[in-house]
Amino acid sequence: MVARRHFFAVWGTALLLPVLLAGLAVWNNWFGLRRTLYLDRRIHAVSFPGDGQVVQRGADGTASVGFTGRAGWLAQTVEAAVANADDHSVPQWQTLAAPTWTHFQGTLRLPTGCQPVWLRVGEPRPPQAFNHVEVGEVCVGEVFIVAGQSNAAGSCTTLFSAASPLVRTGLVGEDGRLTWRAGHDPQVLNGGGSVWPLVGDLLVQRLGTPVGFVNVAVGGSSIRDWAPGTPHFQHLVQVLQALGPQGARAILWHQGESDSALAADEYATRLTAIIEATRAAVRTETPLTWVVARASFKDGQTFAGVRDGQRRVWETGLALPGPDTDELGPDMRQPDRVHFNAAGTSAAARQWAAALLREVFRRPSEP
Repeated sequence: MVARRHFFAVWGTALLLPVLLAGLAVWNNWFGLRRTLYLDRRIHAVSFPGDGQVVQRGADGTASVGFTGRAGWLAQTVEAAVANADDHSVPQWQTLAAPTWTHFQGTLRLPTGCQPVWLRVGEPRPPQAFNHVEVGEVCVGEVFIVAGQSNAAGSCTTLFSAASPLVRTGLVGEDGRLTWRAGHDPQVLNGGGSVWPLVGDLLVQRLGTPVGFVNVAVGGSSIRDWAPGTPHFQHLVQVLQALGPQGARAILWHQGESDSALAADEYATRLTAIIEATRAAVRTETPLTWVVARASFKDGQTFAGVRDGQRRVWETGLALPGPDTDELGPDMRQPDRVHFNAAGTSAAARQWAAALLREVFRRPSEP
């Protein structure tokens, strides 16, 4: 009997000791265990929106921006605050969400412009609570997705930068995640100079709002490569979904140089299928707007089949007319007689800005 008691005492101590050590480690926050296990009252991560992201505004000039992230197990609420536009102070905090299993989700209605947004845990807050405040910039304005081939992605040997800090670029990483930065080239991984920093500046000047571009164009791609179900198409849909419920103002399509042999009927049929499939994959209150450029210039000439196919899509009402970049001849191209040189990039940017102001925003191209 004594031996049995001794046996259980030894084993009880052996089992209890690791538990006590684990508890001591958590209590004293050895190796940062409390943070690792979310055993605290703090914001651990904000997954949406990204810092510096541009969110598409609505007709009233505002956007209901959803915030998602993770907080510690001991956080009862998450609060948010937006800076006062006049003196940039933080006048009032409001409850954003109550975390569920450390995950939180809530919305704030934000006006047009870029503003810092603060997040913190609500009462009861830990000591030195301000050390646990997370801050990020959110912009509400106009968002465009760029698709097509190399002149859309940017292939100029001259890189361009946006003069306005309100022009932003959403870079799609190899893992598919969006990160936002100033709207300078390159717009895609391993890309060159593009029209989009210049287009952004022109739109900011006329609209007075932040402008963001997310570019999924792929150099050398044929329209066949964008058919529903292909990797390019799936990537386009994933970006649309990643932008959140507000989505984008429009998809800007600049493609055709790789399809000089296509007849008008085939090109129009294929582009129609792409447009209709994106609208079916990403439901919005109004049909997702497409703006289609007239682009076929290759080897110093234009191709009627592609041009007529693009025009037919305009005429059906599925897409709005974009610029006719075929008007930019050999003096606007690099020696390969396809890609824009620096002068051609600047000229194409003016064309794109004029088309967007005219067709999307119903404004004259010149002030």
